Amino acid sequence: MNNPLISIAIPFYNNELTIIDAVKSVFAQTYQNWELILIDDGSKDGGLGLVKKINDQRVSIYSDGENKGLVYRLNQVPSLVKGDYLARMDADDLMDPSRLEKQIKVLLADHSIDLVDTGTYSINEIGDPIGIRGLEPIKYDARSVLDNAMLLHASVMGKKTWFQQNPYDPVYIRAEDRELWLRTYKSSKFARVGEPLYIVREGKVNIKNYVTSLKTMRKIIYKYGANILSKNELKAEVAKTYLKILLYKTFGMLNLQDLLSKRRNVGLSKIDKEKAISTLNKIKGTELPFA
Repeated sequence: MNNPLISIAIPFYNNELTIIDAVKSVFAQTYQNWELILIDDGSKDGGLGLVKKINDQRVSIYSDGENKGLVYRLNQVPSLVKGDYLARMDADDLMDPSRLEKQIKVLLADHSIDLVDTGTYSINEIGDPIGIRGLEPIKYDARSVLDNAMLLHASVMGKKTWFQQNPYDPVYIRAEDRELWLRTYKSSKFARVGEPLYIVREGKVNIKNYVTSLKTMRKIIYKYGANILSKNELKAEVAKTYLKILLYKTFGMLNLQDLLSKRRNVGLSKIDKEKAISTLNKIKGTELPFA
C-alpha cells in the first residue's frame, strides 16, 4: 500500500477550451499509479469528442448524455472509481505535477486523516498567474468553518470510503462543499499541504452563479448558524448575503467582476509568479497519447 491506486475524477460540462490542459496536468504527475475518470454531464460543445481521442488504458470516460449537475456527478463518482483514494478536480483547472505525490504521502503517513487539500495559484481567463491563497493552517473553530469554505474543494484528496459515507446534499447547490464540511468536520480529520499544488482558473465572475451560491449560503446559515451565532449575529450574516448579491450585481453591470475575484487572493511575489509560469509551461508541454 506504499503505492496505492489514486482515482482522479473530473466532471465536465461544456469545457472544450480547458479540459485538455486539465488532463495534461494529470499526465504530468510525478506519481503515476492513477486512473482518470472523465464524467461528461451532457456537454453540448466539442469537449467530449476531444477526450474520446485520448488513447490510454488509465483513462475512462463516462457519458450518459444527460445534464444532471455537479452535485449529482460528485455523488456518482465513488461508484465509478477503482482506487482506495479519490482526488477531486474541476475541468477548467490544473494541478501541479507534485500534487498527487505530496497528498498521498500525507494520507499514508497518518491513516486517521480522511481528506487533505492544498493551497492554490489563481490564473486569469488567458492563463496568467494573478494570485495565491490557501496556505494557512486549517481552522477548526465553528465560526471559522461557517464563515469560510474550510477546504479548497477542488483540490481535496481522501479515502473513497469517506466520500461514500458522506455524500453531498443536493439541496445546497453551489455551496455543497461548505455544507459538507460543516456537517462532517467534528467527526472527520482534515489536513492541508500548505503549498500551491492546485491551479484554479478565475476571471469574470458569473453573477447568476454567484447569486445562487449566496442564496444557498443563506440556507446554510439558517441551518447551522443557530448553534454557532447569537440571534443578532445570525441576522447580520443573513443581511450580508443580500448586500453581497446587490454588490455583485452592481459590479456585473459595470463589467468589473474580475475585481471581485481578485479579492480572494494574495498578490504574487516575483519568485512565486516565475514558479507558477514554469509549472504552467511544463503542464502545457506535456504530450497526450491521442489515437
